Amino acid sequence: MSDGSFNLPIYLDGHATTPLAPEAEDAMSPWWHRNAANPNSPHRRGIAAAASVEEARANLATLFGASPQEFVFTSGATESNNIAILGVAAAAEAAHDPRRELIISAIEHKSVFSAAKSLKARGFSIHVCPVRRDGLIDVSTFEQMLSERTLLVSVMAANNEIGTVQPIAALLPIIRTVGAMIHVDAAQIAGKLPVEFADYDYASVSSHKLYGPMGIGALFVSAAAQYRPRPLFYGGGQEAGLRPGTLPTPLIAGFGAAAKLAVGRLGQDEVHCRTLADRLVAGLEAHQVRFRRNVENLNQLPGSLSLGFDGIDSASFVNVISNDVCISEGSACSSGQIQPSYVLSSIGLSKSEIDETVRIYCGRYNSIAEIDYAVNAIAEACKK
Repeated sequence: MSDGSFNLPIYLDGHATTPLAPEAEDAMSPWWHRNAANPNSPHRRGIAAAASVEEARANLATLFGASPQEFVFTSGATESNNIAILGVAAAAEAAHDPRRELIISAIEHKSVFSAAKSLKARGFSIHVCPVRRDGLIDVSTFEQMLSERTLLVSVMAANNEIGTVQPIAALLPIIRTVGAMIHVDAAQIAGKLPVEFADYDYASVSSHKLYGPMGIGALFVSAAAQYRPRPLFYGGGQEAGLRPGTLPTPLIAGFGAAAKLAVGRLGQDEVHCRTLADRLVAGLEAHQVRFRRNVENLNQLPGSLSLGFDGIDSASFVNVISNDVCISEGSACSSGQIQPSYVLSSIGLSKSEIDETVRIYCGRYNSIAEIDYAVNAIAEACKK
């Protein structure tokens, strides 16, 4: 798309989902009709479909610095998070492991929160580590929570509401001192910043967060992990029995193509997205719009903005500008719920500040002209 033309509304809600990369769409096309086949079928087209699946697996391995055999395809990061947390707990129980404590951060995705809390009924203790005002884990508190009874730590690499990037590399040595395992929800950081899974035990990714199709994701299970998660359900034994069910070849092909594209674009996308976000902020300042950044950009994903507009109800604001700009308030996974965002509460925002907050993500396919248009639309709406 050129900087001189674009379609309305401008899409700036990449934390919820990213637009589909043309390369991913092209990769999926043959598998819907012309080459349709079950990758577990023994005939010629089935073998070709299986080869496409394995090519995608190899592309994920390249992007995340791991072995292809360490990736299990799932429906997305929510399912991957559940398999990692519930499956590891089940494996530990089966091994009569005495460790019964899990640690998660206060700003984890709801799929991590809900999965972890469901284990309380099975005798597990769940410790929630607070975060600082900048959204980063309070390391001193985290160290105090760790013990020899800690089985698993689950920390997201980047947050889906405020874009905060956690210092996972600094937490790893601390986690290893007590022999605990780590699961990383990498859905938001995948394809946006370089990340390698080699030092993790488990990691979750979603295709639609890195310009691939919806409905497909993966769980990384390290070959060196102490436990291979137990499956959540059973079937035909696909994905080494961990995630049974017919593999969706078109979606996997698109996922693999998006991952391959990301490998070559990480640096370019990082600069582009950061430039657009800076331009948007500068534009609002030039229009004398009264707003605040809830989190400074030093530890944020490139392109990510959490902004509070003084005296403006974010839900109404998002609706008012929706014909011109697509943004959201709070987490898309919490839509329709009245309670304030627990992520924003965790970093110390008041109820009124949370109600004024919108979430913006400037992505790969946004142009400077789109950002300039969005700035004008937002500024005009604020004045009204």
